[in-house]
Amino acid sequence: MKEKRYEIGGKTYVQRTLVLGQVKQIREVIAGLVVPSSLNVPDIMAALDDRLPLALAVVLTPEGESPRKKDLQALADELEFSIEAETAVEVIEDFFICNPVASLSTKLAGMIIKVRSMMRTRTGSDSSACISPTETLPGETQSSGDIPLENAPPT
Repeated sequence: MKEKRYEIGGKTYVQRTLVLGQVKQIREVIAGLVVPSSLNVPDIMAALDDRLPLALAVVLTPEGESPRKKDLQALADELEFSIEAETAVEVIEDFFICNPVASLSTKLAGMIIKVRSMMRTRTGSDSSACISPTETLPGETQSSGDIPLENAPPT
């Protein structure tokens, strides 16, 4: 696990590789965010705008504390007026070192390829697996859950 330390406002904060709970938190922070095509730090800071302190609160944890027990809003309020702009830039740069997004994407893509390959081997098919509903024969009756289509031609 990668780890970076920062002195901010007289306290030590640690940034580590995100755990699943933090991934969920950061997704909530960036929901609806328009990510610039150029992924450079100034553009990311500009895109985050008012969300930047909350994003920093997700990725930074006071030394000796668990990410689980953080009060994100209180930490965001504290960081907003204690973190220097230069340190904020460093935290964002380090985020991509601690959390190599490209590497994770590559691993996920590799996993999907392996799963598809396994499914082809099991089904004997070269096409992607598709689950289709079973056919209902004309002589069978509808279940109470069936909803007839109003404009459907009779069969």
